[in-house]
Amino acid sequence: MSKVMAHNEFEYYLYGLSVGFANVVRNKFALGLKKTLGKISQPINSYTRFPEYHHMAIAIRREFGFATNGGRRRILDVGSPKCFGLYLASKFNAEVHLTDISPLNVNEYEVMWNAVRKHARGRAVFSVQDARTLSYASDSFDVVYSMSVIEHIEGSEGDSESVREFMRVLRPGGLLLVSIPLGINYLEQERVGVQGAARKMEDGHLYFFQRIYDVRTLEGRILTHAVPRESVELATVWRTQRTIPIVYGKLGENIRGALGFLNPWISAVVNRSTPGLKTNFFCSYGRVYHDEDIYGDAVIIVRKTQA
Repeated sequence: MSKVMAHNEFEYYLYGLSVGFANVVRNKFALGLKKTLGKISQPINSYTRFPEYHHMAIAIRREFGFATNGGRRRILDVGSPKCFGLYLASKFNAEVHLTDISPLNVNEYEVMWNAVRKHARGRAVFSVQDARTLSYASDSFDVVYSMSVIEHIEGSEGDSESVREFMRVLRPGGLLLVSIPLGINYLEQERVGVQGAARKMEDGHLYFFQRIYDVRTLEGRILTHAVPRESVELATVWRTQRTIPIVYGKLGENIRGALGFLNPWISAVVNRSTPGLKTNFFCSYGRVYHDEDIYGDAVIIVRKTQA
Protein backbone atom coordinates (compact mmCIF):
# COMPACT_ATOMS: atom_id res chain seq x y z
CA MET A 1 0.00 0.00 0.00
CA SER A 2 1.37 3.41 -0.93
CA LYS A 3 1.93 5.94 1.82
CA VAL A 4 0.97 9.60 1.70
CA MET A 5 4.04 11.41 3.00
CA ALA A 6 2.52 14.92 3.08
CA HIS A 7 -0.96 16.32 3.46
CA ASN A 8 -0.83 19.79 1.84
CA GLU A 9 -0.43 21.28 5.31
CA PHE A 10 0.50 24.75 4.18
CA GLU A 11 -2.46 25.13 1.84
CA TYR A 12 -4.86 24.73 4.75
CA TYR A 13 -2.69 26.60 7.23
CA LEU A 14 -2.31 29.63 4.97
CA TYR A 15 -6.03 29.66 4.22
CA GLY A 16 -6.81 29.64 7.96
CA LEU A 17 -4.26 32.38 8.52
CA SER A 18 -5.84 34.52 5.80
CA VAL A 19 -9.26 34.14 7.44
CA GLY A 20 -7.79 35.14 10.80
CA PHE A 21 -6.27 38.31 9.38
CA ALA A 22 -9.43 39.12 7.39
CA ASN A 23 -11.40 38.80 10.62
CA VAL A 24 -9.21 41.42 12.30
CA VAL A 25 -9.52 43.81 9.36
CA ARG A 26 -13.30 43.48 9.05
CA ASN A 27 -14.47 42.69 12.58
CA LYS A 28 -11.66 44.11 14.71
CA PHE A 29 -11.97 42.38 18.12
CA ALA A 30 -15.66 41.46 17.95
CA LEU A 31 -14.79 37.92 19.07
CA GLY A 32 -12.75 39.19 22.00
CA LEU A 33 -9.01 39.72 22.18
CA LYS A 34 -7.98 36.14 23.02
CA LYS A 35 -10.11 34.45 20.36
CA THR A 36 -9.25 37.00 17.70
CA LEU A 37 -5.52 36.52 18.24
CA GLY A 38 -6.01 32.77 18.54
CA LYS A 39 -7.51 32.60 15.04
CA ILE A 40 -4.17 33.97 13.79
CA SER A 41 -1.74 32.17 16.10
CA GLN A 42 -3.49 28.80 15.69
CA PRO A 43 -5.74 28.85 12.59
CA ILE A 44 -5.75 25.03 12.43
CA ASN A 45 -6.38 23.87 15.97
CA SER A 46 -4.14 20.79 15.99
CA TYR A 47 -1.33 19.22 13.99
CA THR A 48 -3.47 16.07 13.83
CA ARG A 49 -6.13 17.83 11.73
CA PHE A 50 -4.17 18.24 8.49
CA PRO A 51 -4.49 14.64 7.24
CA GLU A 52 -8.25 14.77 7.83
CA TYR A 53 -8.52 18.03 5.88
CA HIS A 54 -6.40 16.50 3.13
CA HIS A 55 -8.33 13.25 2.66
CA MET A 56 -11.74 14.89 2.83
CA ALA A 57 -10.79 17.72 0.45
CA ILE A 58 -9.42 15.21 -2.07
CA ALA A 59 -12.65 13.19 -1.91
CA ILE A 60 -14.81 16.30 -2.40
CA ARG A 61 -12.61 17.60 -5.21
CA ARG A 62 -12.81 14.22 -6.89
CA GLU A 63 -16.58 14.26 -6.44
CA PHE A 64 -17.31 17.55 -8.21
CA GLY A 65 -14.15 19.62 -8.50
CA PHE A 66 -14.03 23.37 -8.66
CA ALA A 67 -16.40 23.69 -11.65
CA THR A 68 -18.64 26.75 -11.64
CA ASN A 69 -21.02 25.51 -14.33
CA GLY A 70 -24.26 23.74 -13.49
CA GLY A 71 -26.18 23.91 -10.23
CA ARG A 72 -24.61 24.75 -6.91
CA ARG A 73 -23.83 21.61 -4.89
CA ARG A 74 -24.97 21.19 -1.29
CA ILE A 75 -22.56 20.13 1.47
CA LEU A 76 -23.41 19.47 5.11
CA ASP A 77 -20.82 19.81 7.86
CA VAL A 78 -21.86 18.18 11.12
CA GLY A 79 -19.86 19.58 14.02
CA SER A 80 -16.45 19.63 12.29
CA PRO A 81 -13.70 22.24 12.73
CA LYS A 82 -15.29 25.24 11.03
CA CYS A 83 -12.17 26.45 9.23
CA PHE A 84 -12.54 23.48 6.88
CA GLY A 85 -16.14 24.44 6.10
CA LEU A 86 -15.10 28.02 5.35
CA TYR A 87 -12.39 26.62 3.06
CA LEU A 88 -14.96 24.58 1.13
CA ALA A 89 -17.37 27.49 0.82
CA SER A 90 -14.53 29.70 -0.40
CA LYS A 91 -13.05 27.30 -2.95
CA PHE A 92 -16.04 25.34 -4.28
CA ASN A 93 -19.23 26.36 -6.03
CA ALA A 94 -21.25 24.92 -3.17
CA GLU A 95 -23.74 25.83 -0.49
CA VAL A 96 -22.06 24.62 2.69
CA HIS A 97 -24.24 24.20 5.77
CA LEU A 98 -22.02 24.49 8.84
CA THR A 99 -23.67 23.07 11.93
CA ASP A 100 -22.75 22.45 15.54
CA ILE A 101 -24.53 21.51 18.75
CA SER A 102 -22.89 24.55 20.40
CA PRO A 103 -24.29 27.98 19.41
CA LEU A 104 -20.93 29.51 20.32
CA ASN A 105 -19.09 27.56 17.60
CA VAL A 106 -21.73 28.55 15.05
CA ASN A 107 -21.91 32.23 15.93
CA GLU A 108 -18.21 33.02 16.02
CA TYR A 109 -17.54 31.43 12.63
CA GLU A 110 -20.49 33.20 11.07
CA VAL A 111 -18.74 36.41 12.11
CA MET A 112 -15.53 35.18 10.49
CA TRP A 113 -17.32 34.12 7.31
CA ASN A 114 -18.62 37.65 6.87
CA ALA A 115 -15.00 38.78 6.61
CA VAL A 116 -14.25 36.53 3.59
CA ARG A 117 -17.58 35.89 1.88
CA LYS A 118 -17.14 38.67 -0.70
CA HIS A 119 -14.48 36.71 -2.60
CA ALA A 120 -15.90 33.21 -2.03
CA ARG A 121 -17.04 30.92 -4.83
CA GLY A 122 -19.77 29.41 -2.70
CA ARG A 123 -22.06 30.21 0.20
CA ALA A 124 -22.03 29.30 3.88
CA VAL A 125 -25.15 28.77 5.98
CA PHE A 126 -24.97 28.36 9.76
CA SER A 127 -27.29 26.57 12.18
CA VAL A 128 -27.40 24.73 15.50
CA GLN A 129 -28.09 21.03 15.00
CA ASP A 130 -27.94 17.79 16.97
CA ALA A 131 -26.25 15.14 14.81
CA ARG A 132 -28.67 12.50 16.12
CA THR A 133 -31.79 14.40 15.00
CA LEU A 134 -30.95 16.63 12.04
CA SER A 135 -33.74 18.98 10.95
CA TYR A 136 -33.08 18.55 7.20
CA ALA A 137 -35.30 16.65 4.80
CA SER A 138 -34.16 13.27 3.52
CA ASP A 139 -31.95 13.20 0.39
CA SER A 140 -30.94 16.87 0.86
CA PHE A 141 -27.16 16.93 0.37
CA ASP A 142 -24.58 15.88 -2.21
CA VAL A 143 -21.88 15.49 0.46
CA VAL A 144 -22.13 15.06 4.24
CA TYR A 145 -18.96 15.18 6.31
CA SER A 146 -18.15 15.01 10.02
CA MET A 147 -14.53 15.38 11.10
CA SER A 148 -13.59 13.91 14.49
CA VAL A 149 -17.10 14.45 15.87
CA ILE A 150 -19.16 11.30 16.23
CA GLU A 151 -16.79 9.77 18.78
CA HIS A 152 -17.91 12.55 21.16
CA ILE A 153 -21.68 12.22 20.68
CA GLU A 154 -23.35 11.22 23.91
CA GLY A 155 -25.54 8.19 24.44
CA SER A 156 -24.75 4.49 24.25
CA GLU A 157 -25.46 4.58 20.48
CA GLY A 158 -24.89 8.27 19.79
CA ASP A 159 -22.31 7.58 17.09
CA SER A 160 -24.45 4.96 15.35
CA GLU A 161 -27.58 7.13 15.51
CA SER A 162 -25.66 9.98 13.92
CA VAL A 163 -24.38 7.87 11.05
CA ARG A 164 -27.93 6.78 10.29
CA GLU A 165 -28.98 10.44 10.22
CA PHE A 166 -26.10 11.34 7.89
CA MET A 167 -27.19 8.65 5.46
CA ARG A 168 -30.82 9.79 5.67
CA VAL A 169 -30.08 13.39 4.62
CA LEU A 170 -27.57 12.30 1.94
CA ARG A 171 -28.97 12.08 -1.57
CA PRO A 172 -28.81 8.75 -3.45
CA GLY A 173 -25.34 8.47 -4.99
CA GLY A 174 -23.97 11.07 -2.55
CA LEU A 175 -20.81 10.90 -0.49
CA LEU A 176 -20.42 10.52 3.29
CA LEU A 177 -17.04 11.43 4.84
CA VAL A 178 -16.35 10.60 8.49
CA SER A 179 -13.14 10.56 10.51
CA ILE A 180 -12.77 8.90 13.92
CA PRO A 181 -9.93 8.06 16.35
CA LEU A 182 -8.41 4.65 15.68
CA GLY A 183 -6.42 2.58 18.14
CA ILE A 184 -5.55 -1.00 18.95
CA ASN A 185 -8.41 -1.47 21.43
CA TYR A 186 -11.87 0.08 21.70
CA LEU A 187 -12.15 2.43 24.68
CA GLU A 188 -14.60 5.01 25.96
CA GLN A 189 -12.42 7.65 27.58
CA GLU A 190 -13.37 10.09 30.30
CA ARG A 191 -11.96 13.57 30.72
CA VAL A 192 -11.60 15.71 33.81
CA GLY A 193 -13.80 18.80 33.77
CA VAL A 194 -15.20 18.54 30.24
CA GLN A 195 -18.76 17.42 29.57
CA GLY A 196 -19.87 16.29 26.12
CA ALA A 197 -16.29 16.87 24.91
CA ALA A 198 -16.97 20.60 24.68
CA ARG A 199 -18.40 22.24 27.80
CA LYS A 200 -15.83 22.96 30.51
CA MET A 201 -17.21 22.28 33.98
CA GLU A 202 -14.17 23.30 36.08
CA ASP A 203 -15.28 21.02 38.91
CA GLY A 204 -12.66 18.27 38.81
CA HIS A 205 -15.18 15.52 37.99
CA LEU A 206 -14.71 12.90 35.31
CA TYR A 207 -17.01 13.17 32.30
CA PHE A 208 -17.46 11.14 29.13
CA PHE A 209 -15.19 12.47 26.42
CA GLN A 210 -14.66 10.22 23.43
CA ARG A 211 -14.60 6.78 21.95
CA ILE A 212 -11.40 5.40 20.43
CA TYR A 213 -12.32 2.71 17.92
CA ASP A 214 -10.63 -0.45 16.79
CA VAL A 215 -11.30 -2.36 13.57
CA ARG A 216 -14.17 -4.36 15.07
CA THR A 217 -16.06 -1.40 16.49
CA LEU A 218 -15.43 0.70 13.37
CA GLU A 219 -17.38 -1.95 11.52
CA GLY A 220 -20.05 -2.55 14.16
CA ARG A 221 -20.71 0.99 15.36
CA ILE A 222 -20.09 2.92 12.10
CA LEU A 223 -20.13 0.94 8.86
CA THR A 224 -23.05 -1.29 9.83
CA HIS A 225 -25.21 1.84 10.02
CA ALA A 226 -23.86 3.55 6.86
CA VAL A 227 -26.50 1.98 4.61
CA PRO A 228 -27.68 1.65 1.93
CA ARG A 229 -24.27 1.97 0.32
CA GLU A 230 -22.55 0.85 -2.85
CA SER A 231 -18.91 1.37 -1.83
CA VAL A 232 -16.56 2.12 1.07
CA GLU A 233 -13.03 3.54 1.02
CA LEU A 234 -10.84 3.67 4.11
CA ALA A 235 -7.61 5.45 4.96
CA THR A 236 -5.52 5.23 8.13
CA VAL A 237 -3.56 8.11 9.67
CA TRP A 238 -0.93 7.45 12.31
CA ARG A 239 1.95 9.19 14.14
CA THR A 240 5.42 8.12 13.09
CA GLN A 241 7.16 8.66 16.43
CA ARG A 242 6.40 9.31 20.08
CA THR A 243 8.55 12.15 21.38
CA ILE A 244 7.00 15.17 19.65
CA PRO A 245 3.34 14.29 20.44
CA ILE A 246 4.17 13.60 24.09
CA VAL A 247 6.29 16.73 24.59
CA TYR A 248 3.82 18.95 22.70
CA GLY A 249 0.93 17.55 24.73
CA LYS A 250 2.67 18.41 28.00
CA LEU A 251 2.99 22.09 27.07
CA GLY A 252 -0.59 22.93 27.96
CA GLU A 253 -3.43 24.43 25.93
CA ASN A 254 -2.31 28.07 26.12
CA ILE A 255 1.30 27.41 25.08
CA ARG A 256 0.19 25.13 22.24
CA GLY A 257 -2.11 27.90 21.05
CA ALA A 258 0.75 30.41 21.02
CA LEU A 259 2.89 27.92 19.10
CA GLY A 260 0.14 27.09 16.62
CA PHE A 261 2.30 28.26 13.73
CA LEU A 262 4.32 25.07 14.30
CA ASN A 263 1.34 22.80 13.58
CA PRO A 264 1.92 22.40 9.81
CA TRP A 265 5.60 21.59 10.38
CA ILE A 266 4.80 19.11 13.15
CA SER A 267 2.18 17.48 10.94
CA ALA A 268 4.68 17.08 8.11
CA VAL A 269 7.11 15.34 10.48
CA VAL A 270 4.70 13.25 12.55
CA ASN A 271 1.67 12.35 10.42
CA ARG A 272 1.58 9.59 7.81
CA SER A 273 -1.34 7.91 6.09
CA THR A 274 -2.11 5.01 3.82
CA PRO A 275 -5.15 3.61 2.01
CA GLY A 276 -7.01 0.89 3.88
CA LEU A 277 -6.89 0.00 7.56
CA LYS A 278 -3.47 -0.17 9.21
CA THR A 279 -3.30 -1.58 12.73
CA ASN A 280 0.40 -1.98 13.54
CA PHE A 281 1.19 1.57 14.67
CA PHE A 282 2.16 2.83 18.13
CA CYS A 283 -0.68 3.86 20.49
CA SER A 284 -0.68 5.07 24.07
CA TYR A 285 -3.98 5.89 25.76
CA GLY A 286 -6.03 4.90 28.77
CA ARG A 287 -9.43 5.27 30.40
CA VAL A 288 -8.81 8.94 31.33
CA TYR A 289 -7.92 11.33 28.49
CA HIS A 290 -4.54 13.08 28.53
CA ASP A 291 -3.16 15.58 26.04
CA GLU A 292 -0.14 13.28 25.54
CA ASP A 293 -2.29 10.38 24.28
CA ILE A 294 -1.19 8.89 20.96
CA TYR A 295 -3.51 7.10 18.55
CA GLY A 296 -4.39 7.24 14.88
CA ASP A 297 -7.42 8.20 12.83
CA ALA A 298 -9.57 6.39 10.30
CA VAL A 299 -11.06 8.33 7.41
CA ILE A 300 -14.19 6.64 6.05
CA ILE A 301 -15.66 7.45 2.61
CA VAL A 302 -19.05 5.93 1.86
CA ARG A 303 -20.95 6.17 -1.42
CA LYS A 304 -24.71 5.95 -0.87
CA THR A 305 -26.56 3.60 -3.18
CA GLN A 306 -28.15 5.20 -6.24
CA ALA A 307 -31.93 5.30 -6.21
